[in-house]
Amino acid sequence: MYIIIAGAGVVGFHIASLLAEEKHEVAVVEQSEEAVEKVRSQLDVTSILGNAATPKILKEAEAPRADLIIAVTDSDETNMITCFIAKELGASMTVARVRNPEYSGYFIGAAKSPSAPRKVVRPKTFGVDLFINPEVEAAREIISILSSFYPTPVENFADGVVQIREFRVERGTMVDKPLSDITFPKPCVIAAILRAGELIMPSVDELIKQGDHVYLVASREFMDELGEMFAQPQRPAKSVVILGGGRVGVLVAEGLQGHGVSVKIIEKNISRCQEVAAKLEQTTVVQGDGTDRDFLIEQGVPLADAFVATTESDELNILSGLLAKNLGVSRNLILITRPANIPLAEAVGVDVAASLPFDREDIALLAQTLDDVTDFIHAAADAMLIYKVECSTPRAKELADIIVQAAAEVERAMPQLRHPGELKHILQRCVEINRLENMADRVFRSAM
Repeated sequence: MYIIIAGAGVVGFHIASLLAEEKHEVAVVEQSEEAVEKVRSQLDVTSILGNAATPKILKEAEAPRADLIIAVTDSDETNMITCFIAKELGASMTVARVRNPEYSGYFIGAAKSPSAPRKVVRPKTFGVDLFINPEVEAAREIISILSSFYPTPVENFADGVVQIREFRVERGTMVDKPLSDITFPKPCVIAAILRAGELIMPSVDELIKQGDHVYLVASREFMDELGEMFAQPQRPAKSVVILGGGRVGVLVAEGLQGHGVSVKIIEKNISRCQEVAAKLEQTTVVQGDGTDRDFLIEQGVPLADAFVATTESDELNILSGLLAKNLGVSRNLILITRPANIPLAEAVGVDVAASLPFDREDIALLAQTLDDVTDFIHAAADAMLIYKVECSTPRAKELADIIVQAAAEVERAMPQLRHPGELKHILQRCVEINRLENMADRVFRSAM
């Protein structure tokens, strides 16, 4: 695949390195000479100096033949304009990092009559196939952990009916037992085991070892039972201390304060404290240093169910998380902005709740666009029934053929969702489905 990345900051550089390792053809567009020089010296990718939000630079980057555009500059507007122009030039699929929720939400206009359809402006209206908001995703992940209070993130499917959870094997009767001798709830799938950094697709004879990370897929109703089996029962957090009054910290507090959770935010900047306090009426906001041991004790950190560090400094988050752990907090979650710092955080024993740069999970998120395609197919079928279409026109038949091709791509992609090694193939499926959708749009406009 040919992939263009707009922006060579922490996120853009990280994505480029991941995709280069996967042997994709990658081009990075960046305005900073220093950032471009770093890309040229460290990565085996094409680098272009210039503003990606201009037709000239995008043409130089050969955007018309691009399978995927990922815009991750520091500016939401630049990212959206880049995607819009790239789409007009012929790029197959576009992804934009958008932090402002007012951009990434859908805007619904009032219907002209009760029976008339509402006007919905989707990201695609701006030439963006997928908006990704790292701060929102990080906050959701943290809230998900705190709401179930398992030590690792939760992935939800089918509106949370099915979940994937990671369980750490620390003790218990299942250690050194083969999977065939362990009675798991049914239905339950042991998707993978992570052992000493190696991902294993287990057979029934695989032995569970102490220190293993076991990934299980099961109905949500069975997760409590699985937690008991792994000596990790569910215990939702009722009191949470958050270090950092930035975007992620505020989003986490907003998500928790309305659900009976006692939330306190510690922020060093006085003016920011005042802003956050005015916005979060149900949250206690205090000004102070998150690395001051006596201050943390004074604020009741040792008595909290969880400590969450969400500042923009990885080093501060790791240090404060370690300090909270030493004070006796049963769960400390930290936010990491630089992937290189994740091993350090794990080595000192703090839980990495979320990482802002794109990682394997974010790339897998692209697969969720398959669900959007399925929705479009259902909507088309519903419209045909409502309007009682009895005889198809040639254009309608052409559209139907495209829908069948898209459905076939969905069918081929679904089995790959269970295998982490297939994520790059899922991405290719997404690009093909998006191409078919664009083709259908052209046929539709022509027919109209």
